[in-house]
Amino acid sequence: MEKLKARFTPENRQKFKEDAQHFVRVHKPQTILFVIFRHALLIGLCFVILYPILYMLSNAFKPTEQFSDPSVIWIPRSLTLDNFKIALQLVDLGKVLLDTLLAAIVPALISTVTCMLVAYGLSRFNFRGRGLIFALVILTIIVPSQTMTTSLYLQYRFFDPLGIISLINLIPGVELNVNLIGTPLVTILPAIFAMGLRAGLYIFIYRQFFLSLPKELEEAASIDGCNAYSTFLRIVVPTTKNIVLTVILLSVVWYWNDYYTPSMFLGSKMEVISVTLSQFQDRLANIHNLGLGLDIATSQTQVQAMCLIAILPLVVLYIILQKNFSESIESSGLTGM
Repeated sequence: MEKLKARFTPENRQKFKEDAQHFVRVHKPQTILFVIFRHALLIGLCFVILYPILYMLSNAFKPTEQFSDPSVIWIPRSLTLDNFKIALQLVDLGKVLLDTLLAAIVPALISTVTCMLVAYGLSRFNFRGRGLIFALVILTIIVPSQTMTTSLYLQYRFFDPLGIISLINLIPGVELNVNLIGTPLVTILPAIFAMGLRAGLYIFIYRQFFLSLPKELEEAASIDGCNAYSTFLRIVVPTTKNIVLTVILLSVVWYWNDYYTPSMFLGSKMEVISVTLSQFQDRLANIHNLGLGLDIATSQTQVQAMCLIAILPLVVLYIILQKNFSESIESSGLTGM
C-alpha cells in the first residue's frame, strides 16, 4: 500500500496530467471518438456473427439432459458425440452429399466457367447490343427468381428446346415427353448457359476484373499470332486465379445454402443438404411420436449437431481459400456483397 501511495505523488500526478493533455492535443477528440465508435461497431458485429456459431458448438456437444439445465449455459459439464450419432441415423449422409454434389457443386463449378466466358465477351468485344445484354445481366441481379417460378416449372416439366420435341411428336406413333423435374438438370442446364444462381453477380465481378486488365497484353498476343481463344486461355485465364477462387467460393456457398430451387424443382427424389436440414426437425418429431425415447423438448442438441455437419464443408473450404478470397476482394473493390 505504501508503494502504491508513493507512486501517486504530486509530481507523478502532474506528469500524468501533462501526458494526458499532450495525448489529447496530438490525437484530436474527433479521432478518439471515431476509434471508440469503430471498435464498438466491430465488437457488435463480432457478437452478431459469432454468437450463433458459439451456440451451435456449445449445444452440439452437450448431453441432452444438460440442455434444459439452468446451471449449464455455455460450457457443458461433459462432452458427448451422441447427438451426431442420432443425426447420422436419421440422415443418409452419403446420399445427401452425392445429391448435393450433383445438384449444387457441379452447377457451381460450371457457372464459374461459363460466367467468365460471358464476362470476357462483354468486356473485350464490341458488338451490336452489348449494352442491352449487360443491362439484362444486371436485371437478373435485381429481379427475384421467384417471379419466374411458374414459367421455369412449365419449361422443366414439358422440356422442349427450340420445339424439337414437338417436331418429333409429329411422327405417327411417336409421343415423347421430357420431364426434368426431380433431376439435377434443373440446376445444371441454367449454369451451362450462364443463367444459374446469382450468375449475374458473377458476370459483373468478372467483367470488372477484365476491364482492369491492360489491353496491351492482348494486343501483344495478337501480334505474336494468337487468336481470341488462344489469347483468352494463355494470357487472360492465368491472371484470374484469385478472382476465380472467389467466384467458386461464393458460388458453392450460395448453391449449398439454396433452399428455394431444390424444394421447388427437385422434390423428394433428391435430398440436398439445405432441404434435408429444413426437414430434420420433423424427422426428430416423428421419432418422438413413435415413442422411441427421444424427448422433443431437448432435441435442439441434435438439431445443432446436424447444423454443424451442414456448415463444416463450407468452413473448411473458406479456411483453404481465405487468403485468395481476401486478396481478390481487395483488388476488385467488391466490398459489402
